[in-house]
Formats: sequence, structure tokens, C-alpha cells
Amino acid sequence: MSLVVSNYLFENYKNLPEGDLTKVRAAIVCERSLWECAVNIEMGNYLILGRGEEQTGGRTRVSILADAFEALIAAIYLDGGFPVVREWLLGQLYDTIESAAKGKIFTDYKTALQEKVQVHGAVDIRYEVAGESGPDHSKTFLVHVLVDDKCMGMGEGKSKKNAEQMAAKDALLKLGADSEK
Repeated sequence: MSLVVSNYLFENYKNLPEGDLTKVRAAIVCERSLWECAVNIEMGNYLILGRGEEQTGGRTRVSILADAFEALIAAIYLDGGFPVVREWLLGQLYDTIESAAKGKIFTDYKTALQEKVQVHGAVDIRYEVAGESGPDHSKTFLVHVLVDDKCMGMGEGKSKKNAEQMAAKDALLKLGADSEK
């Protein structure tokens, strides 16, 4: 997927600086994009799941659908080769690529926070789980982001990764408000 998207961006967005191309590629080649593609083709309807996974919403779980879509990409490649998988994948990702190139796609808040706080040099950024709530099959995580041991933001999510993104978003909002003062 990364090779197909990188090649397409390089061929079709020659006007974008290299750093911007890297950010656009990262916004496209991620779990969320894989999940959205899987949802678009209703992939969850075709998965064989164990009883526990079935009962806990596995057919719509981001990680499962993203992994399944990635496996489908590999199967298409093995069956038809690179030109076939390239054409199919670009058809699946066209809207996502166009949105990302225009800056209208999911933001990686963790990367944005790292870029913002490290502009004047290296700093230590850590994400710590501050709490968990809910039953095992449907937990909610509370995460704090610490920059040089100072809590800069916190966020909640259904996964640790999502909670980290929300904590980074919270920190960015606070840093943006502070920088306007």
C-alpha cells in the first residue's frame, strides 16, 4: 500500500514539497484509511470470527477490519501482481488521496504535537495511561501526554492509540491557545 500511494503521489503531486508529500502519504497509509476502505466494501460481512469476537463487535472493530483489508491487498498482489493491485487499490483510495492532498483528512495529532514542541530542539514526549474504565470487551482509556515531564493534555478513547491521539489533540489546542496570548 505504501509503495502504491508513494508512487502515485510522486507522479501526480510534483508541486508538493517532499515534507508535505511525506505527511500526505502518512495520512493515507494508516490504520484509519485501511478501516475506511474495509467499511466501504462491507468487508466485515465476510469475516469468519470466533464467538467471543463476534459477540464483542469484531465485525466493526477498526484493527480487525484494517488488518483484513491489508490481507486482501496482499492476496490481490499475489494473485494478479503489482499492476493489478495498484489499479484496484488506487480505485479504493482515490477519494482519500484527494482529500489528504487537500489537507482534508484525519490528522495525526501525535506527529503534529511532536513537530510543534520539537521546533527548538529535542524534548521528551511520553504518553501514560492514567486510567481505564468499563468491561474488558469495551474499555475506555484515559491517557495523559507529558512533555518534559509536564502534563500537557489528556484524552479518552476506546483504544490506547485513540486516547493518545486525543491527548495530543488536547495538548495542541492548549499550545495554540497559549501561543495566541
